Amino acid sequence: MTSYSVLVSTTASKEFRALQKKEQDRIREKLKELAENPINNSNRLDTKKLSGTEHEYFRLRVGDYRVIFYLQEKTIRVVRIAIRSDAYSWLD
Repeated sequence: MTSYSVLVSTTASKEFRALQKKEQDRIREKLKELAENPINNSNRLDTKKLSGTEHEYFRLRVGDYRVIFYLQEKTIRVVRIAIRSDAYSWLD
């Protein structure tokens, strides 16, 4: 199976760098797993398609944090990394 590449937006990169090292490591590991199988048919990763938006966003749950991303060909584009209470406020 071909793995996907992961591209992180400037906003998500700033949010990532603001986290503690332990949280960064957890998110980094989950993104590696996601790159191997973003469709996640096995439900091994806690991903879910977000409803109520005009774009096809997904979220990856990593403890209290949410990684918001979308798929574009063979690329996972991460747009936000935030604590759950703040992760969805920017969505339309």
